Amino acid sequence: MDSVRVHLFTIVWIWIASPHICSGSSNSSFWGKKATLVRPPCHWQLSNQCVVPELEELSVCVTIQREIHTSEWTAFDYKQRGQIKTELGLVGSERQLTVWLFKVEHKVNLTESLTLHHWHTFCLTWSAKSKQLRLYVNASRLAELPTDGSRLAGNGMLTLGVSHSMLGGVMDYETGKELMGNATLFRMWGRELGEDELTDLRCVDGDVVSWTKRHWDPDCQPVPDSSLICEWTKYKIDMNVSIKSKPVVTGMLKAIVQKWFEDTFHSNVSVHGIFISSTSSRWLQGTGDDFGEQVKERRVSSNERTEKRYACLVYVEVMPKADVLAVQEEVQKRLTLQYDHGGVVVKAHPASINVISIEAFPNVTERPSSTADPPTLSTSPTTAELPICPSVSSSVTIENPDECNPDYSDEFRQDTFYRVHLNASINVTVIKSADIIKNWLNVKLNPQSMTVLNFEMNPDLHKYGCTFQVQANSLNISETTHLIYSLLTEAYITDAMSIQALPGHINISHIAPGSCPDHLQQTLYGLYDWPRTEPEDRATLLCEKNSRDQATRSCKLDGMTDKAMWKRPDLSLCKRTVDDITDLDKVNVTANNSGEIVDMIGSLVGNGTDLSDSQLDTVLDKLDDVVSVSPVPPGLAGNIVEIISNVLHSKADLASFTNKILRLTDSVGDTMNFDGEAHNITAPSLALQLVTINSNHFQGLTFGVSSFTNNNSPEIFMNKTFVEKPQGAVAAISLPVVLENFFPRNNTATPRIQFQFYDSAVLFKNPSDTMKLNSYVVSASMTNVNVSNLQQPIIITLRHLNRVQNQDQPILCVYWDFTKSNGGGWESQGCKTESTDGFQTTCHCDHLTHFGVLLDVSKAEISTEDEEILTIISYLGCGLSSIFLGVTLVTYLAFEKLRQDYPSKILINLSLALLGLNLVFLLNSWFASFGSRGVCVSVAAIQHFFVLASFMWMGLEALHMYFALVKVFNTYVPSYILKFCVLGWGIPAVIIILILAIDRDVYGSSLDGETQDPLKDSSPFCWVQNETAFYVSVMSFILLVLLCNITVFGVVLVQIRRMQANKPTSNTSGLLHDLRVVASLTFLLGLTWILPFFSWGPVHTPFMYLFSILNSLQGFFIFIFHCLMKENVQKQWRIHLCCGPLRPGDYSEWSRSMTGAVRGGHSRLVHFPSVKSEDTSSIRKISDSSTSGVSQINA
Repeated sequence: MDSVRVHLFTIVWIWIASPHICSGSSNSSFWGKKATLVRPPCHWQLSNQCVVPELEELSVCVTIQREIHTSEWTAFDYKQRGQIKTELGLVGSERQLTVWLFKVEHKVNLTESLTLHHWHTFCLTWSAKSKQLRLYVNASRLAELPTDGSRLAGNGMLTLGVSHSMLGGVMDYETGKELMGNATLFRMWGRELGEDELTDLRCVDGDVVSWTKRHWDPDCQPVPDSSLICEWTKYKIDMNVSIKSKPVVTGMLKAIVQKWFEDTFHSNVSVHGIFISSTSSRWLQGTGDDFGEQVKERRVSSNERTEKRYACLVYVEVMPKADVLAVQEEVQKRLTLQYDHGGVVVKAHPASINVISIEAFPNVTERPSSTADPPTLSTSPTTAELPICPSVSSSVTIENPDECNPDYSDEFRQDTFYRVHLNASINVTVIKSADIIKNWLNVKLNPQSMTVLNFEMNPDLHKYGCTFQVQANSLNISETTHLIYSLLTEAYITDAMSIQALPGHINISHIAPGSCPDHLQQTLYGLYDWPRTEPEDRATLLCEKNSRDQATRSCKLDGMTDKAMWKRPDLSLCKRTVDDITDLDKVNVTANNSGEIVDMIGSLVGNGTDLSDSQLDTVLDKLDDVVSVSPVPPGLAGNIVEIISNVLHSKADLASFTNKILRLTDSVGDTMNFDGEAHNITAPSLALQLVTINSNHFQGLTFGVSSFTNNNSPEIFMNKTFVEKPQGAVAAISLPVVLENFFPRNNTATPRIQFQFYDSAVLFKNPSDTMKLNSYVVSASMTNVNVSNLQQPIIITLRHLNRVQNQDQPILCVYWDFTKSNGGGWESQGCKTESTDGFQTTCHCDHLTHFGVLLDVSKAEISTEDEEILTIISYLGCGLSSIFLGVTLVTYLAFEKLRQDYPSKILINLSLALLGLNLVFLLNSWFASFGSRGVCVSVAAIQHFFVLASFMWMGLEALHMYFALVKVFNTYVPSYILKFCVLGWGIPAVIIILILAIDRDVYGSSLDGETQDPLKDSSPFCWVQNETAFYVSVMSFILLVLLCNITVFGVVLVQIRRMQANKPTSNTSGLLHDLRVVASLTFLLGLTWILPFFSWGPVHTPFMYLFSILNSLQGFFIFIFHCLMKENVQKQWRIHLCCGPLRPGDYSEWSRSMTGAVRGGHSRLVHFPSVKSEDTSSIRKISDSSTSGVSQINA
């Protein structure tokens, strides 16, 4: 019992002299609720504000319910920060439990299996004194295991139901051993509990980790479970209260609280102890009808009531005992109500009420021994000196103060803050030094009511150098500074290492961060007047629309400036007051709320939002108001540009708002304040570059976009000189030196130049159906100066959105004229087209504004729409051909009987070449998007190789037909197919190697790695870029093969016709057969590739459609004629792939004939007379066969 008493006194001292071990906001309890951990994954981890101290004894209990059977499951996993092995944990399987302690695992066999859908409680106890780890399952001891450790590592990471690890400071949850079920009542105590105590205290919360929201950081909310009933009698109520009374009752605080509890709970709740102290700065301010205005401490006259705030700890007993959750909810409900008695008004702050079930009440007749107290800091007032009062009888009234109710000073205790720089000394080499040093600081300072803030390593000065801030619960600065110094310079020794601050390398300075000021904030959730709040405090206000819930906002100590700064408010519980863009009309923009207005607009205007004209007008008007009320800081300007970018990607009709959007962007750049000479902002499809000019050293200026991916932020560059021909730019604008003539002459004004980049064709309307914008839009302007009639022109370089293939198409350099009727339009006066090619245009203009390039699409050989359709057809056709070429290859390679003749082997090689050509074509643009020169050269060379190989095998196919049907010699040709392979694959390889050896720059992409939409432009393609190499190694090669194939095609048709001349047949079947033969040979010999050579004039577009359809589907047609319609292929499919009536009953004769043909060995294209006899016989079969004739030629 002595140990229990000492433990309880320690709790009381911790509450009085320092924050709780696991600090955080007091929110609702999780008692009566379970963590549902089944899929979708829901992860529970210990809150970052909850620090597990080093423990020399401990007890841990958790209750789990498995819903799904798994081979292994994890109950909990506690690891030291930066460590891989588990410091403390429990893992289970069907018949075994694995317990981890001090990174050592212990296997324990279960006496009986753990049934699904039932709750099972597991408890672990250990102490350094006993050195025994005891495991309890469902209140029965299962195992007692010896251990060697002396203390549990502190400040670790704990997860529930899943194992974890830390990767780069990010929690990584391990899969495969998750608990597929529920968990509840995870609790940790700082002492070893006996077997009977574990049973008796099953309804008592832990004193290190408790089952409350303030100790856990879950991904999802716990679920109530009516079966989780646990009845208990003793509770601790921790809360912040406001007491409003006349000064005459100042010394009677405990009697007031006693009377409050007696009147509120009557006879079923008895008070066993009250502890009251003035609140520290960690007070939650409240507003609303219930709590009124912010409570302010001030001295008042004797006739005026004053309202003061106090931290209150009350121990109560509930009789008869009741369910913990029910007690917590009832206490929360009753204490939230305002209590008014005899001119005294008492009310507990709802968010601060924390009701915890406890083991026993503190002994009211004794005080904790001074030897057991940790070192304390002097405070004003010193709450640790308050007497502990016994239970006050109901006869005590608030008019009779006693020694248990001292008179408190009006001065509230406040925190002080310190900046610490130190170099640590560690006697061993460590890897994750930051985690180790931070853990050391927490262990040393947390017990002394001090908190480490904004810790950062500083390795530039020392290997283990670091800097951080300290928050201390003390007003005595010199004493606190001395205590920090003594604590950190004292050696901290563990089993693994010793660590301390080097005495001559520690600097401690007091800092005055001030407070977060009053702030009137306009949000989507209403208008909130945040009160002045101390650093590391949190202000709480009632939600405007749903006043029963609360909005909170933290005031944090900034790690860089050492000043108090507001963080973003937490409005997750509040309901919106601004639900639609039209509601913005009710909001007035001021200099103080402009940032919040922009945040509101940003949340309402998402990417792709469908905005009506009135909504878009409202958004632009509000943004214009924001820009006009005050100078725009860079962060706010970035948010505005992001909103404009979202507007550009919206589905709204922007043509009538072009002037408004352009002027708004100009205003953002003109009014923005930024440090340094230049500042840029980029957003998807939009970029803004601002430059402050030194008029004494102006040498021109060049701005450009070096790379741009659709719907992503552009990559921009700037050169502080005049660059006449920027290389590799998507869009660029160069300003000459003569621009300095327009700089302000007075020294008070500094010239500023603004560049803009737009990728939004919908923003700029085309002047007519025949003139289309074919470039991005760039602009340049000077703040408050109209630049025109320059003696030296501005040079604008713009890449074409679509490659101009017809050099006769007129290209016009234009600028946007704001004064043109109907909301602005394109004009060309003052601009001229200096040079142009298929990819880009260079313009010269004599003024500053927005520039673009117009293309006359009326004279285009292929319209943009046709080009996109042709590209889609090509991709779809090549994809389909790739699939069926793969089926063809698998068929011929899988069935040995099909590939025993030479034509089939040639067909296999041709199919392989075409498959490689199609696959590389499909992936070419994707590889080009990598922006890697080496990758693009490799892909282009491979593409070139497969093009040449495909045509080479088409030519060899024609050569084989010629040998077989026309030129027949009685000569043996050894290694016939091997020689064909050398020609078919070797000649293309030699050509590619020669090109790479001569000049590897022949290959590449015209965009040099820039990424664009392949449906929008054919240029982002890795291919032969040198025209000479293209015509010599591609066009001439293809043309030569096609001429030979056309010749063979005609000769073969004549030969076939002669062989059929003497065989009678019907006109219909003969015509159908001839068409089948012609089609088969056309695709086999690649004759459709001749179409581009005849596509000019009015038939250009139709021929290009035919070319794309027929050639992209070449592989598909080869499958149709030479696989699907081939008799022996059908028979092999039926033999090997079919069953039942579809499978041939007797195919031995066909098999024997094929085997005999093989045994003929050199009878097939070895002695040419045999070739003729076989092939001519095959041709004769054409007229009799119902399948494809051409398939018989190649069989």
